[in-house]
Amino acid sequence: MSADISVIIAAHNVEHYIERAVNSALAQAETMEVIVVDDASTDGTRNVVSRIGDPRLLSIRLDENRGPGAARNAGISAASGRRIVVLDGDDAFLPGRLARLSQLSDVQEADIAVDNLSVCRESDGAIFPMFSSARLTRLGTLGLADFIAGNSSLAGGYALGYMKPVFSAAFLRYKGLRYPEGLRIGEDYFLLARALAQGARCAVDPAEGYSYTARAGSVSHRLTSADIRRIISADGLFISAHRLSAAAQKAQEKRSTGLKEAHAYACLVEAIKNRDLPSALRMAASAPLAARHLWRPAWARAQKFIPLSS
Repeated sequence: MSADISVIIAAHNVEHYIERAVNSALAQAETMEVIVVDDASTDGTRNVVSRIGDPRLLSIRLDENRGPGAARNAGISAASGRRIVVLDGDDAFLPGRLARLSQLSDVQEADIAVDNLSVCRESDGAIFPMFSSARLTRLGTLGLADFIAGNSSLAGGYALGYMKPVFSAAFLRYKGLRYPEGLRIGEDYFLLARALAQGARCAVDPAEGYSYTARAGSVSHRLTSADIRRIISADGLFISAHRLSAAAQKAQEKRSTGLKEAHAYACLVEAIKNRDLPSALRMAASAPLAARHLWRPAWARAQKFIPLSS
């Protein structure tokens, strides 16, 4: 199997993680190039990357912090591989991941391939699969309705938007697909949703191939009501741009309901933090479902239906 995959790493202030991320990508035999896009880091990220001596490594630096979507798009524009995959700067590929997903894509003639993630929780060192193998095995291939439904549950489980797909570069170019650049959180969901809405075939491997670092200082632990408003707005643009099947529309309605509840919850938490008791009481009265979740951290509630991988 040839080395034909471009790995895009958007990096912002990840000096303690970036070397592991880059090396995990370079260790994959299918990696043709690793493109690190430094999103105006203010720590030693750039210096760490510059010390990695491998001709397959390309470093791009943005002059201002533009967010993960813009950084990844800069990497995609520079990529020359037949396939494209993103890797967060604080995460890592597990051995053999790209070979497995490349073979799966070829066998199933798929435009996209996804797999399971291994969650590594920094706070206590716990390691566990993000999704059950049985759940992903049942999917077989991932369609739009199932994907939206997997990003709308309020009951529990991680969102399917956490997945890091291996994309056909030709499909992305032909459809003109890129990451949305106005989002601080949730950009992964919209690229895959748009691809599926435009007819992409997505193969699913239940094996764990991506090591996801759950760390307390990540963007996902600082979710705000403004972040959720932007996601709701992006959802509106997605709905208006694509004709959804009945099943996908039903799943979207549930997702929209969940996002509205999440927004009400975030507003309630912010009012309490700001000691704005009158506003908090009004919000609790108008959104009782949101109020009942006050005992849980905002990030823990949100991760159930919003991919918070930045």
